[in-house]
Amino acid sequence: MNNGLAHLHFPYTHSPAGTVSAILCLLLCHAAPLAFATPPSQTASSDGFEISSVTLQGNAELSTDDLKAVMSTRGTPGSFNKFLNSISDALGRKREYLDFVTLGTDVERLKQFYEKRGFSEVVIDTSLAFSLDDRTVAVTVTIKEGYRSIIDSLTYRGILGTPGTVWEDILADRKIVQGDPFTAILLEEEVRRVIRIFYDHGYMNAVYIRDSSYARRYASTRNYTVLLTFSLGRRYLFGEVTVKQEVDTLRGQVPRVDITDDIIFDHLDYQPGEFFSLGKKVASENNLSRLGLFELRRFDMRVPAPSDTAQSIPTSIVLRPLDKHELAPDFFVSDEDGAFNIGTGLSYTNRNFAGGARRFTTRLRFRTQTIGKFPDYFDKNSNSIANLDLTFEVMQPYVFSNRFKGTWSFSLILDKEKPYLQNIVRNKFGFTGRFAEYTTGYLDWALESSWLQPNQYYQSDSPDPDVQRALRLLQTQQFNSILSFTLQRDKTNDRFSPSAGFVHSVTVEEAGVLPQVLQSMFDLRSPFTQFYRFTLDGRWYKDLTDRRYSVLAFKLRAGWEEKYGASRGDTNRVIPQTNRFYAGGGNSVRGWNPRDLIARGDPQYGGNLLVEGNVEVRINLLQALKDGLLDKIWIVTFLDAGNLWRTVDEFELRTVAIATGLGFRYDTLFGPFRLDWGLRVYDPGAAPGEQWITQRAFFGPTIKDSVFHFGIGHAF
Repeated sequence: MNNGLAHLHFPYTHSPAGTVSAILCLLLCHAAPLAFATPPSQTASSDGFEISSVTLQGNAELSTDDLKAVMSTRGTPGSFNKFLNSISDALGRKREYLDFVTLGTDVERLKQFYEKRGFSEVVIDTSLAFSLDDRTVAVTVTIKEGYRSIIDSLTYRGILGTPGTVWEDILADRKIVQGDPFTAILLEEEVRRVIRIFYDHGYMNAVYIRDSSYARRYASTRNYTVLLTFSLGRRYLFGEVTVKQEVDTLRGQVPRVDITDDIIFDHLDYQPGEFFSLGKKVASENNLSRLGLFELRRFDMRVPAPSDTAQSIPTSIVLRPLDKHELAPDFFVSDEDGAFNIGTGLSYTNRNFAGGARRFTTRLRFRTQTIGKFPDYFDKNSNSIANLDLTFEVMQPYVFSNRFKGTWSFSLILDKEKPYLQNIVRNKFGFTGRFAEYTTGYLDWALESSWLQPNQYYQSDSPDPDVQRALRLLQTQQFNSILSFTLQRDKTNDRFSPSAGFVHSVTVEEAGVLPQVLQSMFDLRSPFTQFYRFTLDGRWYKDLTDRRYSVLAFKLRAGWEEKYGASRGDTNRVIPQTNRFYAGGGNSVRGWNPRDLIARGDPQYGGNLLVEGNVEVRINLLQALKDGLLDKIWIVTFLDAGNLWRTVDEFELRTVAIATGLGFRYDTLFGPFRLDWGLRVYDPGAAPGEQWITQRAFFGPTIKDSVFHFGIGHAF
């Protein structure tokens, strides 16, 4: 004991001597508060020693965050959490005091955590540093990880006689392979994966025989030999399918005769007589749920007992039909165009329009980013940003097969941006196809006419003659046929807040072929532009802690468009405003407002080359509370880079803008609400000597030029 400090050391081992030592230490520590007690008036609490810190050292292979997640012993919270907890037990966190039983249990948990990951020789010691003046204790856990065992051999037993595709699927994406470090958790995941493969091939009574399986560690090699034994049982077929409508008689509902069994059968991914597949059963449930005609109540499949001689599994589908006609008001928020939008509308829906599960929808929607401009949303002299859209749409869920659906829509749109008010008439055909489990294709063909009325022509204050000319040409009426194809592969683990996986997509667009053909045939006079457009988008997510506490997210996006054919050399033909790239905003480089960033020219009129990169770390700061309220808060730090250029020749590294900042997220059922604060780290458009953040006063231009972004969902 020195200067009010007492140090105690606790070696936790499994030897008899170690057990006696641990008991003596525990007795000594229980006595310590009495031996070193101070008068009540000088103590911080009568409850014992408050834990000032918990430190782990010596762990090289496993992360500190993962190890602390195993422990119940943790440091006492900060002043803010203590204050919240003093108001209500449901808020903040209570003070944490040393409990020797809990600490001993934590050490055993850590040891088991290591052993399940192949560290059979791990040694864990603890030491305590008491401060008698303020009655606190610092806990230090010292870990000697030792050798990590690997898997010397891995054998599957009981698979002989199955179709070759079963073995191919087992080998395709294994959780563990020979030579990997031994991990008991991955071993259990591998067993579940193999059982799922059996279920997908009709072996619904397949079981894992634990008594005939083992993972043995040999002292001679210090490594593991793994044997996994399975019993497959009989292979089953899909049986008869029956459909029943469940109606609410108290509401006066009656079965809908327009919802025929054929609609249901068309959207099943299997036919009676095929080999059973659990994956096809789940896919069929999803297909029926997406139709929007009814609420799927039950999708029952009763697997015969192993002793039963039946070879097929019948399906019983019970559904509750929704109303055929629905008229509903609409109030929504979105982050279209990289900014926070608020909107309202009215929609009418006819479910099963003309049969075949078609859905007809008419909707009138208004949205704006500048609600304070009321009522001058569509005044040409206003700096408002708003959109009014009247759309008629028919959706056909079955085109060729249930993997493809089609839509036809006709829209009348009034689109107001700061420098222009555009009238758009759009006729669009779209097809969506599921090519594989994670891969989807989108084919769209739009016939679009856009123009400004004669009294809505705009002038620009820019002295650049190119800007003046571009503005004049952009206000010319155009007719275009735009064909677009997008291929997307999505392997993220969550629709709203992914913590693992990736999304890759590529989009190819072409415009001008049809108008060119029609002009040559009928001598059309309406101007149009021939152009092509490519967009690449990649997003990647990684959980840095395996418990969604800290998530690292990346995004790369690049786009390029160019005129071709007769339009290439015709300066009077320009790419329409609705098909140009824009930069800046909540989904782009967040140090700038939406459509406020370009290397050269006026950003409001867009550009032809876009390159962006974003990285952010999302931290679930109060995850440990698990209170259903504060544990939904995420704090985000981000770094964005990119810009927009009018031509490829204008691209230079010194014109790439850089931004950083902080963000706040709050999880909801509809995705997280988002608030980001972006600062300009490097502004290529600023005067020389003021481009870098280090060259500007922080509490001056830097804060003045900072931008707040509101949105729904993560930035990417």
